[in-house]
Amino acid sequence: MATTSAKADEKTGVTQNVEAYLKGRFSEAQKRFQGLEGEANKAFRALETRGQVAAKEVQTLWTKVQAGELRADPRVQELSKKVDAASGELRKRLDGLQTKVVEAVGVASQSQVEQITRELSRLSKKLDVLLKPTRRAHRTTKNSGGAASSPRA
Repeated sequence: MATTSAKADEKTGVTQNVEAYLKGRFSEAQKRFQGLEGEANKAFRALETRGQVAAKEVQTLWTKVQAGELRADPRVQELSKKVDAASGELRKRLDGLQTKVVEAVGVASQSQVEQITRELSRLSKKLDVLLKPTRRAHRTTKNSGGAASSPRA
């Protein structure tokens, strides 16, 4: 029986050692976790502050854009000139490409459509001038035949 009690005491001692070891490791882990949590909070506050500063800068720039103050800045004027030049060059390239596509497809270009529209308008006016006397003569012959009939244009 003495051996059984010695084994039980030995197991209790080992259990207590394991328990103490685990408690120590757990408290160390908690301390590290608290340290990490503190660092994360500091980083979050720093990011929040930086975000507020950036928001103020953006608001200031937006106010300047709306007021037109940035247009007076020589750097902005230079950039504006470069953008305008690039935009003009891009338009030229796109117009050339559009012309090539229209030619390849065989569809009338916008300028050709405008030219045709002008020609149709001119011809329509000529037809109106030529048809007006005929309409008048046609009305008088219809009206003389009966008073009940209504003239048509």
